[in-house]
Amino acid sequence: MRGLLYKAFSALGRKTVNAIESDSTSPREAQLRKMHQILTANAASKFGREHGFATIKTWKDFDAALRIRDYEAFRPYIDELTAGATNVLTAEAPVMFATTSGTTDKPKFIPITPSYIKEFRHASVVSGYYLLKTFPGMASGTALAMTSPAEEGKTPCGIPYGSMSGSLFKNEPYLIKKFISPIPYEVYLIKDYESKYYTVLRAALSLPVAFFYTLNPSTIQLLCRKLGVFAEQLVKDVRDGTTTPPSGLDQATLRALKPITRPDPERARMLARLLERGQFTPEYVFPSLQVVSCWTKAAAAFYLADFPHYFGNTPVVDITYGASEGRGTVFISPEKQMLAIGSHFFEFVPEDEIDSEKPTILLADELEIGKNYFILFTTSAGLYRYNINDVVKVTGFHNRTPLLDFQYKGGNICSFTGEKITELQVTQAMRKTLDDIGTNLRFFTLIPQFRPEPHYEIWYEIDANLAGRSVGHEHKGFAEDLAQRFDQRLQEENIEYETKRASARLSPVTFKLIKTGTYEAFRKHLTAKGTPDAQIKISHLNPKAETREFLEQRLEEPACAEI
Repeated sequence: MRGLLYKAFSALGRKTVNAIESDSTSPREAQLRKMHQILTANAASKFGREHGFATIKTWKDFDAALRIRDYEAFRPYIDELTAGATNVLTAEAPVMFATTSGTTDKPKFIPITPSYIKEFRHASVVSGYYLLKTFPGMASGTALAMTSPAEEGKTPCGIPYGSMSGSLFKNEPYLIKKFISPIPYEVYLIKDYESKYYTVLRAALSLPVAFFYTLNPSTIQLLCRKLGVFAEQLVKDVRDGTTTPPSGLDQATLRALKPITRPDPERARMLARLLERGQFTPEYVFPSLQVVSCWTKAAAAFYLADFPHYFGNTPVVDITYGASEGRGTVFISPEKQMLAIGSHFFEFVPEDEIDSEKPTILLADELEIGKNYFILFTTSAGLYRYNINDVVKVTGFHNRTPLLDFQYKGGNICSFTGEKITELQVTQAMRKTLDDIGTNLRFFTLIPQFRPEPHYEIWYEIDANLAGRSVGHEHKGFAEDLAQRFDQRLQEENIEYETKRASARLSPVTFKLIKTGTYEAFRKHLTAKGTPDAQIKISHLNPKAETREFLEQRLEEPACAEI
């Protein structure tokens, strides 16, 4: 049945794939059709009337009628929607709101309409088709995915809000949930952090897992670590057909798990042998594993260093660029992510013009290879010329449609004296530093410090291979070496930083050690507050105040000496 489902998926997806392949030869025409489709459908909405959607005939009309907006500019309209108003941003009423963090202390509520879900799934169909074509062995087994609850609450008018990924997962067809994504939705509702990870692993060990499909690589890294932590109990549960996470499970979850967690002594014996050999890692416990798909770009790349230990030579590919606000790219091949021209209408602003009074605004066919742009979304969810504050880089073209890589969130740039360090540069410098040293860290972030002289400070948590070292003379030597090498690598990544260091306008990088377990503790803290796992993105450069305060309280005392 599973093989037939994959064949059916490929057959049904071929029409969508053929359409986007055709559109990729004439992206301007395809994109302008999409623009008109969205504007026509929503001309009678409050926003559409205010901005004359009915009179917009050309892109120049569109350009003249609408300004670039961020979420806060849409918040008054969205507040009307959450209060129960209709026909505000779109003619369709939202079926839910996707929640995500905002630039203020208030979360974002992204309206999700039926048409928007179709746009979102359009990109998923294309990406899934090409992923299966690239890795046909995926058809031999199931997915191991992580998602968040579809409903975290309801607005004053009764519309649910929560995770869009959870909503899409929950509403997959029965056969998909039974044969391709069989870990029950109830598992993702488990509130206890440790128990959720345990139960996901327990279910997965009874399935022929062929691919990991999870946005956040740090989540995959945590799953792999927990696999080792819980190994003995997991083997016992597989043998006995039980599920015994640290905090226990309610009866509804246990009932949902029962069909896939029956006693399996033979599987348990095989797992026990792997445990004895020191091979209790995904590479060995999931012999059907074909590919790992997750974020691999920008800051996410830091977490990939451990993947060879856990996955051996299993291919790791980028899951594509997107967010609750829209799908930016589709997977064409492991090295090619094409703009999702069949999903939304996109515009681009050269990175250095985003703060200009009248920035240059370009369409997809006008971009240049090697250049960075802020991307603007216009979607059927009611976000028009929406600046998601993401910077993307053009890496090439598929036919005439640009291939994009996500670079970093705009605005996360630190500069004391004009060096303009980006999070991507920081991540790359640390990755090269750790390769030089031949080790890894559990987590790090770079903090700008103004005293005694302007400089940057690494706050880091040591990985398991360093955990036995004391915070004394030996570790101080390691930390000094780490900071010195990182400082040099950062100079190589950023010529302005090199200049400022050479002129002594910036002092050398310093360091402080964070207590072991802090990174996981902070993830628990965020999930307990309702942040979906996939949205946990702890910046490697100048993190938010809440993050900094949490980490600062857990710095080792006495702090490591500075260089």
